[in-house]
Amino acid sequence: MLLSPQAGLARDGFGAAGNMSEHRAHSREPAVEISGEHVFAAWIDMRTGYGDVYFRKSADRGLTYGQAQNLSNSHARASEVHVTKAQANVYVVWVEDGIRLRTSHDFGVTFGPIQVLSESGRSPRIVAAGGNVYVAWSRSEKEGELLFRASHDFGDSFDAALVLSEQSSGGDLDLGAQGANVHAVWDDGSHVYFRRSTDEGRSFVPVQVLDEGAEASEDSRLVTDARGVYVVWREGSGCGSEIVFRRSITGGASFEPILNLSRSPVASLDPLIDVHDEAVFILWKEERAGQSDIFLARSSDGGVTFGVPWNVSETPGKSSQYAISSSGDFIRIVWREKTGSGGEIFYRSSANRGASFGEVLNLSQSPGKSTSPVIIASGRGAEVQILWEEDFPGNREIFHRRGVPEP
Repeated sequence: MLLSPQAGLARDGFGAAGNMSEHRAHSREPAVEISGEHVFAAWIDMRTGYGDVYFRKSADRGLTYGQAQNLSNSHARASEVHVTKAQANVYVVWVEDGIRLRTSHDFGVTFGPIQVLSESGRSPRIVAAGGNVYVAWSRSEKEGELLFRASHDFGDSFDAALVLSEQSSGGDLDLGAQGANVHAVWDDGSHVYFRRSTDEGRSFVPVQVLDEGAEASEDSRLVTDARGVYVVWREGSGCGSEIVFRRSITGGASFEPILNLSRSPVASLDPLIDVHDEAVFILWKEERAGQSDIFLARSSDGGVTFGVPWNVSETPGKSSQYAISSSGDFIRIVWREKTGSGGEIFYRSSANRGASFGEVLNLSQSPGKSTSPVIIASGRGAEVQILWEEDFPGNREIFHRRGVPEP
C-alpha cells in the first residue's frame, strides 16, 4: 500500500524554463530521450511553413543545447515524431507521406539520410536493443493493417515489412524489445492482441488474445525487461471501465491471470506503465462529474501484487496528459492541469520508489496554455528533463525545464 504523501521527501530543484524551439512559428509534439550525459529533443516545427521535424541535443545533461537541426526539410507535413536510442545511436521516426526515419551514430551530432520505411502509414512506434532497431505502424485508419520492419545494423538498413495484423481497426499499438525478443501489443476496441518474436524480428509466433472477451478492451500499453513482459489496458466502457494488468515471466510465451487494478465505480481510462527492477508503476485517469484525477498503482514484487491505488494529482479540477519516468529510486510524474481557460504543467516526485511523494510543483506558471508534457530521467535518476507545449496567442513554442534532487 502507498504511504501518505510527505512533502519535502522528494523535492527536485528546477532551473528556469527555457524555450527549446526559439522561433515565432507554431511548434508541437515534443519528444525527449536520454543517453548518459546526452539529452535528445525533437518536435514538429512550422517555421518553414510545412511542418518539419526539428532536433536539438545536449551533451551536458541538459544544461545547454546546440543549434536546432531540421531532419525532414520537405514540403510535406510531418507529425507523430518519436525518438529512441541505444548507446551512441539515436533514431528519430515520424509520419510524413509515410513512415520516415533518420539515424545518428554519434549521439545526434550528425544524421544519415532519410529512410522511407513505408509510403503510407500512421502511429509509428520504435524501440532499439543493441544493434537492432524495430519499427511498427498502422497502414491507415481505415485499412487497420499493422506492419513491422527490423534493422540488424544499427538502423542503416531494414528487412522487408512483415504483417503483424490485418485488422487492428485503428486501435492502440505498442512495441518492446529485450535481447533477441520483440513484443507487440495492440487492440481493436474489442480485444487486446499480443505477438512475439524470438529471432530479432525476423518472424513472429501466432497472435495471442490477452483479454477475457466479456468487455470492450482498448488503450493497451506494453513494457518489457529482462524479468518479464507487462501489459496494461482499459477493459469495459463508461463508469464500468477498469484498468487491468497481465504479466508474463516466460518472455511472452504465456501470461498470468488478469489483475484488476482500479476497482473503481467511476470511469478509469488511458493507462500508462513503467517498470524499473522489481517495481512496476501504472498510471491512469479517473473521471467523475466535472473533474478528473490521476491515479497510481505500485507493485514492489515485479507485478505479482499491487497496492491500493493512490490519487497523485489530488486537485478539484481536470488533470490529464500525464507521463511517468522511473530510474533508480526516483519516480517522476508530470501532467497537465486545466486552470480556467488555460492550463499548467504540474509535477510530483518520489525518492523511495513511490512509497511517498513530495509536494505538487507548478513547472510552467505561464500566461499561456501549457499542454502535452513529456518526461525522461537519467539512468541514475540524478536529473530529470521535461518538455511541453506553451501556447501563447498566435504562437506555440516548446519549453524545457531540468530538475535535480535537492539535498
